[in-house]
Amino acid sequence: MKRTLPPLRSRPAVPPIYQTSVFAFDSLEQVDQAFSGEAGAFVYSRYGNPTVQALEIALASLERTEAALVASSGMAALTIAALSLCGQGDHIIAAQDLYGGTQALFQRDFGRWGIDVTLVDVLNTARVEEAIRPTTKLIFVETISNPLMKVADLSRLAALKRGFDIPLMVDNTFASPVLCRPSEWGADLVMESLTKYLNGHSDVLAGAVMGSKQLIDSMRPLHTNFGAVASPFDAWLVQRSLHTLKLRMHQHCQNAMRLAEFLASQPKVMTVYYPGLPGHPQHTLAAAQMTSFGGMLSFVVEGGYYGAAQVIKRLEWVDFVPSLGGSSTTVSHPAKTSHRGMTGMDRVKLGIDDGLIRVSAGLEDGDDICADFAQALAW
Repeated sequence: MKRTLPPLRSRPAVPPIYQTSVFAFDSLEQVDQAFSGEAGAFVYSRYGNPTVQALEIALASLERTEAALVASSGMAALTIAALSLCGQGDHIIAAQDLYGGTQALFQRDFGRWGIDVTLVDVLNTARVEEAIRPTTKLIFVETISNPLMKVADLSRLAALKRGFDIPLMVDNTFASPVLCRPSEWGADLVMESLTKYLNGHSDVLAGAVMGSKQLIDSMRPLHTNFGAVASPFDAWLVQRSLHTLKLRMHQHCQNAMRLAEFLASQPKVMTVYYPGLPGHPQHTLAAAQMTSFGGMLSFVVEGGYYGAAQVIKRLEWVDFVPSLGGSSTTVSHPAKTSHRGMTGMDRVKLGIDDGLIRVSAGLEDGDDICADFAQALAW
């Protein structure tokens, strides 16, 4: 006997989870229609799923783009996007201070596949222009860099890439679409690690890339063949979290500013990296390009590795977590986590000191956050 669903006389207030790997059909004609791409027809969740598709529609709306592609992680989204644009013999220009996983992908893996990557100081558009080759197929930057909180001038980079007809892709994870929409500043593609702020509860692994329908559609075959798809449940959790994203980002930003100002006053703190501080080199740009300054900051404690180890060990309720964007305040040590794959010399060149601690400001009371760092710095 065929299984049937009872008819609904009302619609659910919360979209349901289509937690299924495959969809059933009543005829060969229906299968043909589904494989031909008929709207609303699904075959197999690696090809597409209603819950994942609903999230893609929501993300495209948030980022002000035509379409979105949701993947199993931010790195999966980046890989699919880059490999859809670049092949053997092609060239990518990327910011020199990127998330360590992105650097490893670009310099180690892409190199093995015949794609050359040049890392440059994207704050200097002249350097970016000098790096352009006839084979350059992509320029990649972060809205706010990880972990030194540098702010890329998106409008200047967009003006440059238009002159050479090269797509500009922006990792917007640290800002989120609440603080900045890179597409409105001229970016062709926007990447988000949905694991971070867009989900915001440290219980999902997913990523997405947003852009024109033409660009996103060109990525779907590779996405399907790689099998780098997000689960329906994870997609549903991210959809749930989008409802509170603006509220959460406001609190993240407020607490980050409070903590940055506090840390800047501490004798054992040598440097604080936060775009919201007036002394930050791109403070004026950040104020113009973003609605607020973000929930991420970094600081250098005196004593190098020993000093950082003391602070991390002494923190009482702020956890040491090699990720970010959750509801709780956490710290990370880039030299030992996200950027451990780099040589010590390369880290020094970029300014990633052994005493550098990255902070993801959470949603707790700001005074409580500062109090925990105050006692941790009293070593």
